[in-house]
Amino acid sequence: MAIYEESGLRFDLPDGAHFRFADTDSYRPLSGQFLKEMDFAWLHEGSLVLLEVKDFTLTRAALAATDFVPAKDQPNPWRFDELVKKITDTLLMLAAGWGETGWGRQLAAELPAGARKPLGLVLAVGLDMPADLKVHLPALRIALNDQLRGRLKLVDVKSVALVDYDTLVSRPTFSPYVARL
Repeated sequence: MAIYEESGLRFDLPDGAHFRFADTDSYRPLSGQFLKEMDFAWLHEGSLVLLEVKDFTLTRAALAATDFVPAKDQPNPWRFDELVKKITDTLLMLAAGWGETGWGRQLAAELPAGARKPLGLVLAVGLDMPADLKVHLPALRIALNDQLRGRLKLVDVKSVALVDYDTLVSRPTFSPYVARL
């Protein structure tokens, strides 16, 4: 098992069945070119699980729901847009790898063998937020999936799971690999 730490979580990812875009040679030259990636990916029961994690519990600024959840007739909060970009860019990178573009062939060669060809996707975002903001997670989940609906349809994904850390570590799809530090 490979052990990683990210945003206060410990990840024990299965050897040979996981990767991080940030660790691939093909991604590094693009990372400074406004291309974002989700934190972790691993194969699980015939699907590729993609996970983004964020810890907002130690943020020094006072946070409010408007820092995460879009409000009608207002610009999207940058934290919300950041999640949309990370998910969208990650899907584009996978599409490039699976579509065998010039860059995509490089990426595909760095992925675990089972992830080099199209397969089902599970997309998840795990957030650790101050307790008073966790009540806004359902609204954030709805807004995120509304914003991504067309993109998700293109890759046959019904929705993005958005969960708090406690739920993240207790879900069967994730629990074998994720543990709180």
